[in-house]
Amino acid sequence: MNPEVTAFRDVAIIIVVLVASLSAITVALVRGVSIKPKHGKVSDAQSLQLEQLQQSVDAIAVEVERIAEAQRFSAKLLADRAEPAAITRFGSN
Repeated sequence: MNPEVTAFRDVAIIIVVLVASLSAITVALVRGVSIKPKHGKVSDAQSLQLEQLQQSVDAIAVEVERIAEAQRFSAKLLADRAEPAAITRFGSN
């Protein structure tokens, strides 16, 4: 058989397989997007738990900000306390 014909056949087979697999993937994605979640509403207990979780996260965020502010303040105090003589002593060697 002519090599050009076999190459054309191979390319045609690859194209058909590629189109078929892309079609299957597209159909699966469309079906996956169109499926609605089975759990509709959040119960009152879950709503209360979510609210408590949100309050806890907010409280933690405030505490972390306070810690960061204390760290910045401490770093500023230490930087202001640095002695110029000690700095020049290291630079003069």
